[in-house]
Amino acid sequence: MERGKGRLWFHTASVGEFNTAKPLLKRLYKDHYITLTYFSPRAKRYLQSQEGKGYFHELYRLPLDFPPFVKSFEKRIRPNAILIMERELWPFLLLSTKAPKVWLNAYAKGGMLEMLLSKRFSLILAREERDAEKFRSYGLSEVFACGNLKFVLEEPPPVEIKLETSKLLVAGSTHPGEEEIIKRVYERLIKELKEVKLLIAPRHISRATEVLRLFQDLGASLRSKEEEGWNVLVLDTLGELFSMYRYAKVSFVGGTLVPVGGHNLLEPAYFGKPVLYGPYTHKVGELRAFLEKIGLGFCVRDEEELYKTALELLGKEDTKKHTTLKEHAQKVLECHLFHLNSFLEKVL
Repeated sequence: MERGKGRLWFHTASVGEFNTAKPLLKRLYKDHYITLTYFSPRAKRYLQSQEGKGYFHELYRLPLDFPPFVKSFEKRIRPNAILIMERELWPFLLLSTKAPKVWLNAYAKGGMLEMLLSKRFSLILAREERDAEKFRSYGLSEVFACGNLKFVLEEPPPVEIKLETSKLLVAGSTHPGEEEIIKRVYERLIKELKEVKLLIAPRHISRATEVLRLFQDLGASLRSKEEEGWNVLVLDTLGELFSMYRYAKVSFVGGTLVPVGGHNLLEPAYFGKPVLYGPYTHKVGELRAFLEKIGLGFCVRDEEELYKTALELLGKEDTKKHTTLKEHAQKVLECHLFHLNSFLEKVL
């Protein structure tokens, strides 16, 4: 059944692209009937679990990229516009469909195929100005740099902890080898700042009891039991780490002092908290560069640098208001919605 202003065919490749698109989908859902397609077979079960949550009305796997299949699918769902996330540049999807197309969160790599296919879009919303300039060099005019939608996070629900100090170090997604470093750093910190507390969240909560034993002599407690007067709180509950970062004065993100490659640097930054990480950030290089650009990212090469940087930041009074990721994300989302809604008003 049609709903609101019209029908949209919204394509995401996999779970990652869908999660990036969720803030947009949530707002478009109110006024449009959304048919969501995906490509990755592994995304099917997760996307099915999102049905009925206000992101899309019907879900299909992307048809095979041959003209008869693509044309038949378009005729069946009758979209007023086709919205494509990131680099899902399927040639026949772009060449054989008639509905006007929007490229969301676009970034340029260059090349003849990109130049040819990009001309099939009526509107391109790029991540960075350098991407927008590249697309404009192809002769396209409806191109706008809005920022990366990957930085737009959904705010987590609040949680409560028994905390009597503002000096909390939150170490999230830690691995073996990092917890031992963090313990030695914390032992040095409490000699300088007696009121400092530590919340540590192992990457895999199945290791929570192991981590508890490591910190037991420092007054540690599991989050699920949360004893009074804890000095170290070990997170053994699912889905709470993001919310916990709001209480941090300083945060550390694991998988970076050992050669894992890093985990989510954005969650502590969402609340404007300084984010410390080691040198192994090859999986989160783009996020690291962004945080360093806005003054929230600090690379610590070893245990000594982690101690000195944490001590300095924990001891500082909060005289400066940090730019939070939340504020930046709101601007990114508003830019996408402004240009997208202006475009949809023309074609619907």
